[in-house]
Amino acid sequence: METEATSDTPPVTSLDRALLVLETVAAAGPEGLPLGEIAARTGINKGSVHRLLRGLAHRDYVTRDGEDRNYVLGEALRRMVRTFGAGDNLPLLFRPLLLELSRRTEELVHLGVLDGRRVVYLDKIEPERSVRVWSRVGRRAHIATTALGRALVASAPQSDALMTSYVEEADPDHTQSTLDRRFRDAVAAARALGWAIENQENESGIACVGIALTSTTSQDVAISVTGPAERMTPERLAEIGALLRELAAELAPEEYTLAPATG
Repeated sequence: METEATSDTPPVTSLDRALLVLETVAAAGPEGLPLGEIAARTGINKGSVHRLLRGLAHRDYVTRDGEDRNYVLGEALRRMVRTFGAGDNLPLLFRPLLLELSRRTEELVHLGVLDGRRVVYLDKIEPERSVRVWSRVGRRAHIATTALGRALVASAPQSDALMTSYVEEADPDHTQSTLDRRFRDAVAAARALGWAIENQENESGIACVGIALTSTTSQDVAISVTGPAERMTPERLAEIGALLRELAAELAPEEYTLAPATG
């Protein structure tokens, strides 16, 4: 009869050793380690370490790099991280943060990413009290008129051409003469404050505040809190913006970093 593994169950020796070798190579960073040093740090003899490294290299988990040919992490682990951080998994990764934001603010919370020249909603958390906002997961909204989009633009390197294209997307018929200036001012304010604000520009009677989180291994994301404009006063928008940053620093996945506030 098979028994369920417990914390006291000895690990499979070959697998445990391979993981120990992999963790040792990862801890060494981009400089990597030579075979002998890996053996010394793991306490595994050189012959066994060499066999384990050959197996890991075959699956592209490690590779030899540089003039000294040290062992460094291979592309396989990076692919795994990128896959896990892809759009389908982002709602799962950010769900604890979204739930806590909704609980603390009692407002609607959205998670979004850039999708071409629009921002797409990946997840939403409804508060217990009703908030009449037209939004759904999968909806694509204009970058220039949403707190999500403005926060993401503010976290990225400045590009005048991209900002112009976002305004064109939101107002192709040029009926909103002040949109370009409002968008640029909002992005500049977001860079200074660390959060972006949109007040009745995407939907009448509705105001939002949002932040962006960046990653070197996955898509950058934005999170916003949305509520009726009468409730979302300038003071409350600032209060929620600060709360967004506070909770994101505590609860966001560790590979994500808050976009810095320059002001």
